[in-house]
Amino acid sequence: MAFTLTYPYAQAAGVGQGYFVAADPLGPTGIVTVAATLGNVELRITRYNAPVFIQTVTQGSTFTVELGNIQTIGIFALTAATGTLTLITPV
Repeated sequence: MAFTLTYPYAQAAGVGQGYFVAADPLGPTGIVTVAATLGNVELRITRYNAPVFIQTVTQGSTFTVELGNIQTIGIFALTAATGTLTLITPV
């Protein structure tokens, strides 16, 4: 069984916002999806004992990645942006 969190975002250009912080310092494994409805954003994921993951997601596109040891997930708006961020993780 999986646990799904979905967050809509609406951010001005140059604004960063955190949407998930792991309760366990080692962090869960999960599938993260960003759907950029309007504007361009950077998906930023910090992980335990691993480099920061940064991926640009352009307007009208969707990006999905599966990573382990997720500590935080955030969105940095390169332009004014709206969309959704989804995290699916095992329970």
